[in-house]
Order: sequence, then C-alpha cells, then structure tokens
Amino acid sequence: MIRRPPRSTLFPYTTLFRSRDLLKRLGSVKAGMIGWRDMWAMVTQKGGKLFGEDYSKSPEFNTWGAPVILRADVTLVTVEESECNWPETVQNRRRRSFCSRIEGYGSVCRCHDPAPIVFNPEPIVNSVVSDVPIAIIASNRPHYLYRMLQSLLSTQGANADMVTVFIDGYFDEPLEVTKLFGLRGIQHTPIGQKNARISQHYKASLTATFNLFPDAKYAIVIEEDLDVSVDFLSFFNQTLSLLEEDDIYCISSWNDQGYEHTSEDPSLLYRVETMPGLGWILKRSLYKRELEPRWPTPEKMWDWDMWMRLPDVRQNRECIVPDVSRTYHFGSSGLNMNSYFQDVYFKKHSFNTRPYVKLYDVEIMKKDNYENLLQSLLEKAVVLDHSKSPCDDDFVPSTKGETYVMFIKMETPKDFTTWLHVAKCFQIWDLDGRGFHQGMWRLFQKKNQLLIVGVPHSPYSKFRPDDIVPIYLEALNEKHKVPER
Repeated sequence: MIRRPPRSTLFPYTTLFRSRDLLKRLGSVKAGMIGWRDMWAMVTQKGGKLFGEDYSKSPEFNTWGAPVILRADVTLVTVEESECNWPETVQNRRRRSFCSRIEGYGSVCRCHDPAPIVFNPEPIVNSVVSDVPIAIIASNRPHYLYRMLQSLLSTQGANADMVTVFIDGYFDEPLEVTKLFGLRGIQHTPIGQKNARISQHYKASLTATFNLFPDAKYAIVIEEDLDVSVDFLSFFNQTLSLLEEDDIYCISSWNDQGYEHTSEDPSLLYRVETMPGLGWILKRSLYKRELEPRWPTPEKMWDWDMWMRLPDVRQNRECIVPDVSRTYHFGSSGLNMNSYFQDVYFKKHSFNTRPYVKLYDVEIMKKDNYENLLQSLLEKAVVLDHSKSPCDDDFVPSTKGETYVMFIKMETPKDFTTWLHVAKCFQIWDLDGRGFHQGMWRLFQKKNQLLIVGVPHSPYSKFRPDDIVPIYLEALNEKHKVPER
C-alpha cells in the first residue's frame, strides 16, 4: 500500500521507488507495476523462493486499489536445522545468543563465513591512550551502533576493555549489539526532552565514564553514527600531550571545514576556537572542575556542544583539529539530522584512510609556535585578485602547493556575514561561523593552502596590503552566484 507522505518526508520517499530492483531480486514480478494508491503484498524468503505475491491497481487518482488478501504456506524447520554449526567458542556463544533474538544482521548470523565480532588490531607502539576510556554515546539506532563498533574495534590500538556503550533509554537491540561484541553496555533513564535529553545523556555518560575509571585523566567521546579511521587512536596518541597546555580546550578528530575539496594533508593540524565534537578527547579536570558543575539543566533546551562553545565556558581556549578528519559522519536519521542534511553537509567530508600517519611536529601547535607559523605563512602568501568573486571558478588559480590569502570584511568577533557567503561559494559548512582562529580560516582550494582573514577584527589584518579592499558580501547576486552542491 503506497500513500503520499508528508511534504517533509518527500526526499526519503523517493528511495521507495529506487528499491524496486531490490524487490525484484527477492523474487517480485509485480514491483515494477506499483503506482499511486495501488495495493501490493509479498511473502518471500531472503536468498530463497517467492511464496506468494498479489497486487491490485488503483482505478483512478483519488481512489485506492481493492484490498489485497494474500495467503501463503511457509514450511517451518526444526530448531536444529535452523541453527548454524559454528565452532563452540566464547564469541560464537555470543553470536548464537544474538542471532536467536535479533533479526536484520545477516552477515553476522550467516552459517558460512560470518562477519567477525572479535578483532585483533595492531597495537600502537609506546601508546599513551591504551588506558584512556572510550565513551560511546548511543540511543536507539542499533544498526548505526553495529557499524561504528566494527570500525572502532578494528582501528589500530583499540582496547575493548576500555570501551563503554551508553544507551539513552531501555532499548533491547542496542544493548544486544553491545553484548555481541563483548562490550560493557549501560542504559539509563532519559531526562528532558529533545535537545535537552541529548545534553543530559552526554552529561550522564561523561560522569559515569570517570566514575568507572577513577584513575583516568582523559576520556574519548564518540557518537554511534561515526566511522573512525584506522589511525583514529594513533591521532590522539600523538596529540594527547597538548591537552596539558593551559590554552587547549580539547582535541577533536573532526574538521568542520574539511571537505574532499578543502583538505589535503592528513599530517597537518590546526588550532580553532570552536569545539567540533564528533570524536574528541577531554581532560577529567576540565570536566569535573568546570563543565559538570555548570552543565545545562534538563529544562534548558540547549545543544551541549553549542553550550561548550560559549565564550564564558570556553574561556579563550582552543581545540586542536586535523586538516583531514579521522571520523566520518554517516548517520542520516536523528533528532537534528535527515538524509538531505547528511547529503549536503556531511557526505562529502574528507576521511583519512591512510595508516601510520606521522603528524607534523605537534609542538608547533603550542600558542607561540603556532603564531610564528601563521606569520611565516602570511608573509609568503600570494594575495588573490579581490576584484573577482569568491564564487568564480578561477578565483583561486589552478596551481599546486602555493599559499594564497584573501581578506574579507569582519567587523566584530561575531560578524560572519561575509564569511557565510564565502563558505557557501566554497560549498562548505555555511550555517554558522566555525573552524576559525582569531578571525582567520585555513583550508585548501585546488591543492593550495588558502588563508581567509577577517578585517579589521583579526590581528592578521596587518598583512593586508593598502591597496586591497576586503571582500564584502551581504547578499549573493548574479555576480556572486553560488555553484550547485
């Protein structure tokens, strides 16, 4: 039975029609006929035979098709016949228990060559993160959780004993997925509504993590809808010492502006004033002394990450992020997420696939060293032609390995008017101002480093030549036409 969905769900609705080929592979002979207000039913066995199918066509646009009544006989098999003859091991006992309760994980439950649930990743030499607890923030999206845990547990240096899955609510399937991998799972009663509920879930998970591991100085936080790179933990292993700097707020594996066309170098790091989240590490002392006591209460409908970005909470500290992200956001459903938003803002994010990435000297990320680096880059940077629009294809030359700089109007720390239009031109995150350091953004364009300086707010405005007028975009007209995403 096909009904017209609400307007807000038209995008995912189109996927129903793209699934006709799948129905045909399952044995349907009528899937190609299904139209508006038609009635249809099918009983089939995956990888097996079609037991029955029926269909009735709607006689006219405003009328439903006649009801379909389908009767099919399905032969049952004995319990012994339905179970796989897996070797008797601890992991297969977990597999057998899971597959007897949960449907929809065929690769895990198939009799021949089932998907692994135990991983033996290569250790990190001289690791300082092997005893850092990892908090998985989960809800009722068990297939997302399954995918993420496969990714995490197979990454270099993963230690399953340090992983805890925190489930917001008493949902059976996410807990069963957690047990399948032999991990610790903790459920708790939801508090608050919508964004407030998510915020309280994070707080409860962080508090519980530090209670479970009272000697832990740090904790890694990661959501259930993220893939992690093979060097995810190696990235934190190389950067962890920076958390001891007084002016460092967090280390994140995610670059808000790191898209496939705007990031190039997995060894490169940035300092940014905004807290990216999406796979990050924080200090116990920061959480216990500052964040936990001030965490938004349940009646406040605040996003926890937006709260952490507030100036009086961040207190002029910065986060360290990579040029190429070590996590990939794949989730297309959630309170603040849908498939359109995922496709536009997350699908084309870069994601490191190279193992054994050696970061450039992390000491450069210390405040004074970083300022010296930026001064050196700005002194040698070639000023772009400011008579052109940032939306033009030739605004950044088609060179390789050069460093360019552009100057945009930015009157105050919160004046992102021109930046958001530039971001739209560059087809990157354009919903609010993120990923900047003292009014300057760093990214790549056409394999060249590009520095974008906000004038006069940024202290780097002093590098603007006298004859260069900062680019000001208040509304994108035909001259500044945004390219299609």
